[in-house]
Amino acid sequence: MSGTTPRLGLKTFDQSDPFLRGDFNDNYARLDAYPGHFVCTSQSRPAWGPAQSGMRIYETDTRRELEWRGTQWREVLTAPPVFSGYARPNITLGLDSHVYYKLGTFSLNRPGSLLVNLAVEVAVQSLYTMNIYFRTQIDGADALLGDGGSYIRVEQVHTSGSGWQRTYMVPVMGMRSVSAGSHNFGIHMWTQLGSTTKTGSTRLVTARGTAQLVNSTDT
Repeated sequence: MSGTTPRLGLKTFDQSDPFLRGDFNDNYARLDAYPGHFVCTSQSRPAWGPAQSGMRIYETDTRRELEWRGTQWREVLTAPPVFSGYARPNITLGLDSHVYYKLGTFSLNRPGSLLVNLAVEVAVQSLYTMNIYFRTQIDGADALLGDGGSYIRVEQVHTSGSGWQRTYMVPVMGMRSVSAGSHNFGIHMWTQLGSTTKTGSTRLVTARGTAQLVNSTDT
């Protein structure tokens, strides 16, 4: 008794089936619609035309997967999307001050976990001991990874005078699950005085970083 294959639905035959040309043509059409990968090397790529647009090859010598676009080869995009952002606020913060800056807005076509890495440049007045806290933000809310951010304590080194004596580059990291759609990332920074008797200030000079989709889930 004739049947069909489980994946492509190709017709199978037994001895009682009549020899019908249409059955073979139908099988060939199904195979042509699912060409799969053409295995070759970088020096033996097939000579394809517009009809093969969308078909892919796998190069055994380079381990690359490429797609034929009808007139040229293009490498398949398999890397996770990465978005960059930058801000130069150069703003001064006093005691117990909070600031928020958005660094980038982007769109995702699939859900996953968004990993944000920032490098934050601050300039701290040397007259006072200052505690400075940093958090990444995703979609306007603090994003946590482990303890969720970074903290530095700048000790007092001068007792008189004024001016900005020290600058620091602080790494900040955070992660949050996100859905497909529009998103943004940024920085949340705030200050606390290290001494209870004096006020101090620090300056948020620059913030730069990237947001990368990791642990993505196809939908």
